[in-house]
Amino acid sequence: MSRIRILLALLPLLLTTGCWSKVEIDEQTFIFAIYIDQGETPDKVEVTISSPLPNRLTSGQQAGSGTSQGQPYAIISKQGTSIPQALMLIQRDLTRKINFGHTRIVTVGRQYAENGIKDLLSWMQREPTFHISTIVNTAPGKAREIAELTPVYEKMPAEVMLKMSQQRAMLDTNAKECLIAEASGQGVATNYLSMGIMKMASENEKAEPWAGIQGVALYNNDKLTGVLPSAEGRALAWALGRLGRQVYTLSWDDGQSKADILFNQLTSKKSVRMGPDGPRFTLTLTGDGDLIHKRDPMNRDENEMKTILEQKLREKIVKQLKSAFSKTQQAKSDVLQLGMLLDWNYPEFWEKKRENWTDYYKNDLDIEFKCEINVKQTGIQS
Repeated sequence: MSRIRILLALLPLLLTTGCWSKVEIDEQTFIFAIYIDQGETPDKVEVTISSPLPNRLTSGQQAGSGTSQGQPYAIISKQGTSIPQALMLIQRDLTRKINFGHTRIVTVGRQYAENGIKDLLSWMQREPTFHISTIVNTAPGKAREIAELTPVYEKMPAEVMLKMSQQRAMLDTNAKECLIAEASGQGVATNYLSMGIMKMASENEKAEPWAGIQGVALYNNDKLTGVLPSAEGRALAWALGRLGRQVYTLSWDDGQSKADILFNQLTSKKSVRMGPDGPRFTLTLTGDGDLIHKRDPMNRDENEMKTILEQKLREKIVKQLKSAFSKTQQAKSDVLQLGMLLDWNYPEFWEKKRENWTDYYKNDLDIEFKCEINVKQTGIQS
């Protein structure tokens, strides 16, 4: 009996063996953002990482010093024949081990994207510490330039781009969606960023780098094949079910009458049915909006105003959606993944078109667009 008691007393000690391969937190460099660009030669890729500097994050100053020592983050770039090699060269110059467990943003430069991001997708899939929920964006020039923006409201540029994407002003495409699209031969869309210089009151009116979202980047077979401007990109984001709170502005009567409608609920639905001439797709956008401002010199009543607003909104949104979809066809980028929908519903027909789906999508696809809009609070005067 005494032996059993001794064994029970020692059992908890056997379960507290610790970690065989642990790495202390203060021995790691946590990467918040990765920027991928084409290298100086066609066989090279440039990788840039952005990570916080722990000794500066608390107060914005160097530990043990009373004077400012610069930004609380570091940006490091290296070129290699592959992404792992470039990261190895970066690691060689660091005093801490790189950790991708906190990476939330990956931005690719336009030239690299046009040449193909297949190597990047392969690395994302194989890196054990990388989260496939990481958001992917596309830069109009070099991705590294985005890392140099001035973070006015946040501490790091990576936080700016992350929270901007999470606002759903356009898209919040993640690595998982890119991997699925590449594996299934479908298209995918990401935010297409903008970069510029502007004077900032917070920086004593100095001209500083500033970044934003100017549209949507279209990918097909892991390559950037087209770009949509803001209005068409917003319509596509709505169709993808990714658009958040939005304001639409209308103008009619030769500009004399105007209105602003705030949408808090934006949904979409896609369907397909087989007809005698092949599949016919239907894409329906639904939105409930509130009239937040109007100027109506004719003093129309509430019912008449509601009818006008809903009709003009339907016309405007469908027009933008048709234009956006037409450009995805030109880019051969099935970002709505209608091929998958066809596969789920009519697998036999899909098998016939699978090999040449991009050509069928561009030239022969039959689709109908619908828009259901409800505007409320039309009787409140501005």
